[in-house]
Amino acid sequence: MNEASDLPPSVTPGIGARLRDAREARGLTFDAVAAELRIRPVILAAMEREDHAALPERVYLLGLLRTYARHLGLDPAAVSAAWGGEMPANATSEPVSSTWGGVREGGAASNGLRAALRGLFGLGIVGLGVLAATAFLVIQLIRFASPPGLSVVIPAEEVLTLSAETRVAVIQGTAGAGTIILIESGVGDSVTTEADASGIWSVEVPLGGGRNEVDISALDPATGSSSGGAVRRVFIVNLPVSDAPRLDLTSPTAGLRVSGGAVPVALTSDPNSIVSVAATDASGEEVVATFTANSSGAIQGDLSLPAGSWSIRFQATGPNGTVSEVLREVEVVFAGVTVTVSGSGSGTWIRVWTDGAIDSTVGPTGITLRDGESRTLRGDTAIDIRFGNPRGAAVTLNGRMLDALGAAGIPESWSFRSDGRVLGSTRK
Repeated sequence: MNEASDLPPSVTPGIGARLRDAREARGLTFDAVAAELRIRPVILAAMEREDHAALPERVYLLGLLRTYARHLGLDPAAVSAAWGGEMPANATSEPVSSTWGGVREGGAASNGLRAALRGLFGLGIVGLGVLAATAFLVIQLIRFASPPGLSVVIPAEEVLTLSAETRVAVIQGTAGAGTIILIESGVGDSVTTEADASGIWSVEVPLGGGRNEVDISALDPATGSSSGGAVRRVFIVNLPVSDAPRLDLTSPTAGLRVSGGAVPVALTSDPNSIVSVAATDASGEEVVATFTANSSGAIQGDLSLPAGSWSIRFQATGPNGTVSEVLREVEVVFAGVTVTVSGSGSGTWIRVWTDGAIDSTVGPTGITLRDGESRTLRGDTAIDIRFGNPRGAAVTLNGRMLDALGAAGIPESWSFRSDGRVLGSTRK
C-alpha cells in the first residue's frame, strides 16, 4: 500500500541564494541582521536555505521576506512575488516482497498461511494510518486552540488624532517571547518585528496626512498558530491649515503687454488689508507702491511703470506675519509721448498743448488739479504744459516719475518729448 507524503512548498530556484549573496556582499552576519530587523537568525538562515519546514505561515513569512529583502537592497515586491508555488506531493512506494513472514509463495499448502499474513499486515497498515490521521488532527486542534497572545499597549486608544506635523507613530505591546508581530497598513505596506525575551515588542510606523489604518497580528513560530483577528489602530493626522491672507490676482495677467499706459491692478485680499507691490526691471530699477483693500477685500488701481520688462511682486501680510505672494511678468511699451499729471499738496492749474495744438480734453482755459486728482495726456511727439504752481504737481513721462519742476507759486511752462527729454517751453 502506497502513502502520499506532504512535502513543504518549493520556491523559484535562486531566491535563497540571492538573499545570501546580497547579505554576504554587504559583509553582514545573521546576528547583525537579526539585531537590526529583530528577526531571529534561525529564520534568516531558513529563508536562505529555502527550508519551509523551519519557516512560519506564508502570510507572516512574506512580511519577513519583504523586510529582509528591503534591508539587503533588493526589490521587496520582486522577491516576494518570486517566492511562491507548490510542489506536488511525491508518491513513494516500496516493492512488496514475494516472501511473507519468511514463507515464499509457491505451494498449495501455504496458501492459507499467506492469506492470513496478508490480512494481518493490511490491518496493521490501516491501524497505523488511523493513528497517523488522529495524531495529525490532534496537533492541528492544539495549534488552533492555542493562538499566541497579543496585546497593544501604546496607543491604548483605538482611534488617535494627531497634529499635522506628526510623521511617525510608535506602536508597543506584549506577546509571548519570540512571537512574530506583523504590522500592515491600509495601503499594503507591511513590517515585522519580534517580541523579546520578556515578551515586549515595539515598532515605528510612518504616517501620512489624513486617516491611517494599521492592523497588528501575531504568529507563534514554534506552533505555527496565528492570533486570528488583527488588532486595529487608527491614526488621524490633521491636514495643515493655511492661515496666510487671501491674495487672488485678476490683473495683470501673466505676460501682459501694456502699450502707452499704466499697468491695471485688480485683486481680492482680506477686507481692509494692505497689499504691497514691488516692480523690478532688468537694470535693477525698482518701483514700489501700496494698495488698500476695501471692506469686501477688493482692490482696483493702476501701477505706472516706465518702458521695459518688469517682474512685479504682490504681497499680502496677515496679522500673525504669514505672507501670501504672487509674481507677474509684464512688458510696458510706449508709442509717442504719455504724460500723467497729478495734483500734489496744494495742487496746480494747468493748460495743455498736444503736438502744438490746444488739448481738447483740457480746453483753452485749462483745469485745476487738486491734491490726488490726475490727468493722463497722450501725443505723438510732444506735450507742452503750463503750470500755475509747478511744485503742486507730480509728473510722469512715459511711465517714469520726474523730479520736481520749477519753483513753488511761480507759473512756468515745460515741454515733454517722446524721446524722454524735458525742455523749457514758451507756451503761455
